[in-house]
Amino acid sequence: MKTLIISFALITTFACAVSAQSLKRLQFAKGSSSASVSGQTGTAGTAFVVRARSGQKMIIYVTPKNGVGIKVEHDGRFGHEVMLREERGGTYEVGLEESGDYTIFLGSTNGRATTFTMTVKIVKMTDI
Repeated sequence: MKTLIISFALITTFACAVSAQSLKRLQFAKGSSSASVSGQTGTAGTAFVVRARSGQKMIIYVTPKNGVGIKVEHDGRFGHEVMLREERGGTYEVGLEESGDYTIFLGSTNGRATTFTMTVKIVKMTDI
């Protein structure tokens, strides 16, 4: 029971830290299909918002591979959806079924602020 209470407290604290955080809109230069940003996760992480259309996919490059995790979320007509969740950096592709804003959260996996670089590229999803 004590473990359950501690787990609930940690989840609640994490949710409050993420919701209280200000989102930064990732801006693409005119005519460009990608944008890069560098920064630090801080201890509570940092979040970015990207607008995209259905039928597109996001290709996300995050460095370093160790010490930083990524989560991509979307609130759409079917409710809240976690589209990607990884506890390491790397290259990820996320297919987009709906137009709208997508939130990309980067957080430290070691409890310390971590310097990161992220590039987001939006491309047309090809037929399979």
